[in-house]
Amino acid sequence: MSKEREFDVAVIGAGVVGSAIAHALSRVQLRVAVLEKEEDVGRGASCRNSGVIHAGINYTPGSLRAGLCLAGRERLQALCRELNVPYRITGKLVLASSKQEMPQLHRLLKQGRTNGVPGLRIIDAEEASTLQPGVNGHAALHVPSTGIVSPYVLTIALAEDASVNGVRFFLGAPVVAIEPARGVFRIRTPAADLFSRWVVNAAGLHADSVARALDPTLPRAYPCRGEYLLLDKEAGERVRLPVYPVPPAGGAGLGVHVTPTVDGNVLIGPSAEYLSNREDTACTEAVMTRLTDEVGALWPSLPAHRVIATFAGIRAKLSPPEQGGYAPFFIEPSHEYPRLINLLGLESPALSAAPAIADRVVHEIIGAAERLDEKPPSELRLRRWPDRFDDLSEAEKARRVAADPDHGEIVCRCEGVTRHEVLHALANPLGVRTLTSLKYRCRITMGRCSGGYCLPRFVEMMRSEHRWSPERFTLRDARSPLFAGWVKEPNDGCG
Repeated sequence: MSKEREFDVAVIGAGVVGSAIAHALSRVQLRVAVLEKEEDVGRGASCRNSGVIHAGINYTPGSLRAGLCLAGRERLQALCRELNVPYRITGKLVLASSKQEMPQLHRLLKQGRTNGVPGLRIIDAEEASTLQPGVNGHAALHVPSTGIVSPYVLTIALAEDASVNGVRFFLGAPVVAIEPARGVFRIRTPAADLFSRWVVNAAGLHADSVARALDPTLPRAYPCRGEYLLLDKEAGERVRLPVYPVPPAGGAGLGVHVTPTVDGNVLIGPSAEYLSNREDTACTEAVMTRLTDEVGALWPSLPAHRVIATFAGIRAKLSPPEQGGYAPFFIEPSHEYPRLINLLGLESPALSAAPAIADRVVHEIIGAAERLDEKPPSELRLRRWPDRFDDLSEAEKARRVAADPDHGEIVCRCEGVTRHEVLHALANPLGVRTLTSLKYRCRITMGRCSGGYCLPRFVEMMRSEHRWSPERFTLRDARSPLFAGWVKEPNDGCG
């Protein structure tokens, strides 16, 4: 057994929950590995959701889901400040479309107050329109403590900080099997086997498959797809805060809502459709039309036609299609293998709850079984998310350009991304170099032209100055090449 392949804790899955657990473990004296089947972190539901920091009005009082949401949202904001991850506390509106929906609005008010959510009020249509011009409803529940965050930025920031503080990330490493072996677990991947005293199964949509391979009695998950429309920043100028309908009774989600993003765009969605295929993230014409129709009833004047992209995410629900609604979070050590911790069915509000889930796993489960020694502050290297150049004051922009001319060259015109930002994204500590990994780190190709302006400039920069050959340019991994080769061989020695 190679020491390079031996760990105290192995985390399976590098979504927002797995990355939050890795971040928490990076603060204690343990050897930690993270195994992720994709070529970068946060590629599943963690980059395909609404990015809402939930206040806690939708969850049964006294439930684990409610407790983790309330504790997690406070810790999440502290982590965002520490890591320089952009977030905003915007508040939100839950609109009752008619008098018939008022009982549900009062139920949410009572439930939220029982959970300790501050500042909740039921307001009339006039005040709702003052808070968010254009909305259409009979009355609304105002939830002032709701916020927004970029879910993929948060996930990447947590993972990269964990990486520079000693956590080993094995990307493109799907777990084939977990085998108990003389006091440790042998974790089999196509490339190599790892050995660990503890295993934390945070594999998201596939966590039940990992868990049930060792214990078939554990609950299975049901994939549920949510489709979204992404609107241009022109629409974002009109949206001040998230606007939700009253949640549909027995529905698989909270209903189609309107959510501003921290980057200035607007999300419409998600739908909720149970699937048999866990990888089917296709967007469908029928659902896209339904999203537009439903949001039109909620907000008639919203320019929903300003769509620049569509996408879909798949959440793992423990409640079957015939039941709907929400099942309790499952965060428990295995009865047969107490050092195997399974996290199942972590749908909404898992993003808000992620830091509290991490504390529960690390300190309440692992920490209850063995002593955890904190690393001294002198050993920690805080990795903060870089400020976007486009958001800086003109004086600060000038100062940075004078110090490094790469700040003054715009590569992506829609998002104002500079050459320096692209190079910083390329130099990430996880070593990922795909177009998607760069997009999530510096927003290249994320504007209204979807890369029409910046992609050729990025390709030329990488080809001529960094000697990239055609096969180096991939979208997500080696299976998604951007180019087959040169139409005309370059004469500068590249290729």
